[in-house]
Amino acid sequence: MKCSLDFTNLSFKSSITNSEIEGLKYSRQHLSDCYLINSLEALSRTENGVKVLQNQITHDNNNHDLINCYLYSPNGVKEKYSIPVDNVVKKYEKLYNIQNDPIVRSVDISVDNYEKKYKSKPLICRLTRVFKNYDFENNLPSHFLKIFTGKEPTINIAESSINLDLRSHKNEVLELFKRMDTDKNHSILIATGIKKLDNRRWHVYILEDVDYKNGIVSLKEKRSNETRIMDIDSVLKSFKYIVGYFDEDLK
Repeated sequence: MKCSLDFTNLSFKSSITNSEIEGLKYSRQHLSDCYLINSLEALSRTENGVKVLQNQITHDNNNHDLINCYLYSPNGVKEKYSIPVDNVVKKYEKLYNIQNDPIVRSVDISVDNYEKKYKSKPLICRLTRVFKNYDFENNLPSHFLKIFTGKEPTINIAESSINLDLRSHKNEVLELFKRMDTDKNHSILIATGIKKLDNRRWHVYILEDVDYKNGIVSLKEKRSNETRIMDIDSVLKSFKYIVGYFDEDLK
């Protein structure tokens, strides 16, 4: 496979192209890596988020059949994981068969290799792996965002809380929604817990937009790639936590 490089930005001459980044908006979740695929699209929505994607995912200059993904070790060292585009990596046959986006697929495998190396996946995810067909899928978005961007999410409402919805964090959520109404440059995720939404538990969505005056929140779900509109009260009742960044946080 020959990679079409985007030379409009010479500082990222071997980075994934603008069209590949745009393609993240159309890629679909097929397994249970909702935390990852939603995080990648959320980052693609802001200027600094795109720079992160260009820095952390590149085509290999010496071998165009490889995609290099860079993740930060627990000590903050940037490490490279090289993943074949078409040559199927053993144990990931199903992923290659059903995930057509090589960017998503490569990051998925890179994160799995990272977790095998460092065993740093949050405890709750390790405890629930017995219920998954593929243990690399189950993760928290804050953990992935930190090792991918090198920065702790500046927004983290109740991800580690034992509460099963956001109502006990209402004031904090409303303050965030007010800011999102005026500052549209953000990469923010919102997730369910035990309670079901769209017949799914522990599922991550992109928090696309907020119209605070009218009490409306827009969410995107990556299995269908469709936007869902909810009122703020329903969001508070249905969701467990919110994680992410405003664009200025990623400078």
